[in-house]
Amino acid sequence: MSESTQTSKTMPSMTVASCSNVRPLASELADHSEEHARHLAHLRAMPEVRAERIAKIKLMIADGSFDTETRLSAAIDRMLEELRHH
Repeated sequence: MSESTQTSKTMPSMTVASCSNVRPLASELADHSEEHARHLAHLRAMPEVRAERIAKIKLMIADGSFDTETRLSAAIDRMLEELRHH
């Protein structure tokens, strides 16, 4: 028995109908597109990163002058406010 004959006997044949779950449905793609658009809008609404400010804060962290009670309290307040909105 040839290899191609043996393969056809051991592997089930596949039809287009049996492969319908391979590609997402158009409605699923639309859902993903809408979700993607929401994520992009959220990212665009975020403030720009200021490299100078980040460098200054890194130095403050390194020398121990960044961690103050006031900064910790403000950070906690911002975090709680953000959690309330989501």
